[in-house]
Amino acid sequence: MRDVVQGPLMGKRIVVTRQVERAGLLSTRLEIQGAETILCPTIQVVPPASYTEMDQVISRIQGYRWVVFPSANSVRSVFQRMSEIGVPRSRLAEVSLAAVGPATRQALETGGTTVAYVPDEYLAECLGETLNPVADERILVMKADIGEPTLGEILARRGAQVDEVIAYRTVTQPPPENTMVELKRGVDMLTFTSPSTVRGFLKLGPDWRDMTVGVMIATIGPLTSSAVREMGLEVHVEAEEHTMEGLVSAIVTEFTSKAGR
Repeated sequence: MRDVVQGPLMGKRIVVTRQVERAGLLSTRLEIQGAETILCPTIQVVPPASYTEMDQVISRIQGYRWVVFPSANSVRSVFQRMSEIGVPRSRLAEVSLAAVGPATRQALETGGTTVAYVPDEYLAECLGETLNPVADERILVMKADIGEPTLGEILARRGAQVDEVIAYRTVTQPPPENTMVELKRGVDMLTFTSPSTVRGFLKLGPDWRDMTVGVMIATIGPLTSSAVREMGLEVHVEAEEHTMEGLVSAIVTEFTSKAGR
C-alpha cells in the first residue's frame, strides 16, 4: 500500500474488487486522492473451456469486416492465443477494429494495432447502435463467457452477420484470508467495475453481504449498477464517464459534496 497523502479522500477506506492484475490503476488513482485502498479481488480471468471456436475464427479473422472487443481482457486473450497458434497480429490490419472504451483501445494500440472506432459513450449498447457500416457485414465479437448478449443482438438487428465467440471466462475466487479482517475494521465504500465483480463479491457468502450494510457502493456504469440492484443493494455513486478516471472523479465528488453539507 502507498503512503497516504493529503487529498479529498483523506481518511477514507475504499475497497477495490477488481482482479488483482488489473486493480493497480484504480487503487493508485484513489490513493493519489488520499484514500486508503483495500484490495479484495473476487474474480479471476481464465481461458475459455475450449479453444476450438476461438482458434477457428482467429485463423480466418481477415474475413470479417469488423472485430469488436468489449474489454481489455478480450484483447489480451486474443493476442495471447494468436501468438500461441502462430497467427501474426498483422492479420488484424486487414479488418476494422472496434473497442467499447479507452482502456480497450489502449490495449489494442499497445499491441501494435489500429482502432477504427470507439463510441462516444463507453457502453456496449452504444457501440452496437452506432457502429458503421453494419448491414450485411460480417462482424466478430470477442466476448467473455458471461458477457451481456445485447451487443450481438443489436448488431444482428441492424442487419449484420454476427459471430460471438468466448475469448475468456470470469470465475469467482476468494480474496486473501486477511481481507475479511480488513473489511471488519470498517470501510467507507465498495467499488465495482463490472457485473462480475459484483456477483463475485456476493457469491463469497452471507458474511460478505453483511459487509455491505451501511457502506456506500460506487460503480463504473449502468450495467454494473444494474447488477448491484439485482442483488438487492443500493448504488450510491455511478461514474458518468465509464472509465477508472471517471469512477474516481465521481467518488471524489461524492465525498467532497458530503463534506460541504
